[in-house]
Amino acid sequence: MGNSDVGVRHDGNVNNAQLNHDIAGDSALLAGISATGFFPLEHGSSLSVTGETRVESYDRYTGLNNLSLGAALAFRKKWALGPYAPWTGLSLSSAHLNYSNNIRNGWRHQVAIRGGERILERWNVRAEYLYERRTAKTQQPDQPGISGDIFSYNSRAVTLNAEYAWDESIFLTCGVLLRRGGVVATTSETANMIASSEAIADDPVFGEHFYAYRMYGTTRGLDVGLNVAVSRNSLLRASISRLLTHTAGDNDYAKTVQTVSWNYSY
Repeated sequence: MGNSDVGVRHDGNVNNAQLNHDIAGDSALLAGISATGFFPLEHGSSLSVTGETRVESYDRYTGLNNLSLGAALAFRKKWALGPYAPWTGLSLSSAHLNYSNNIRNGWRHQVAIRGGERILERWNVRAEYLYERRTAKTQQPDQPGISGDIFSYNSRAVTLNAEYAWDESIFLTCGVLLRRGGVVATTSETANMIASSEAIADDPVFGEHFYAYRMYGTTRGLDVGLNVAVSRNSLLRASISRLLTHTAGDNDYAKTVQTVSWNYSY
């Protein structure tokens, strides 16, 4: 099975800054292609293997342009017969990230545990726990005694999602997110950011006198989406997300992300 998608995303705070004069918004063109092989197993179980490549091209901050190549292995089990049967799944994935600004180059490894169920004729619910490990090359430290390993961190996230089928071709989605782990904010230098950071490095993507700071943070998010089945094989989706992040030292930030995408499977 193959899948292709294209889209546009606008991030109102792409650098995760707190202060208004540091906040940078940008839009990106997105595209991806993947191929998946499905292997049925016994007792309602299945195994799938996926290979994927994705590209992102930004309008203003071209150092964020990136290409990723990845693969995933997933196991899924349906626990009964019929459309209302619950299911669970486990997936392992890895992707190599290549950025125009190569200080961000590295690997992203993910382990996900998920499950879901159709609870009413028009309602589906699902939950997911995701562990992520991000690695990148250590940079030259900006501050003595503070690491320059800015883009290497771990995180854990829980998401809860509900889906409502308006009719045969339109369905609405709503989801909430709780994430804890490493976050990276690029801002001008402040004493509070330096004191609160686990790693600091110069970040040329956003101009002179901007530095990337890695901190431990908690993110809470809300996402709503509209999905329209244009045909049997294609889906048009529009979504908006609001994310609020609290970090060490009260270096908090917020962002709104809007995305429109078209997906075609074959």
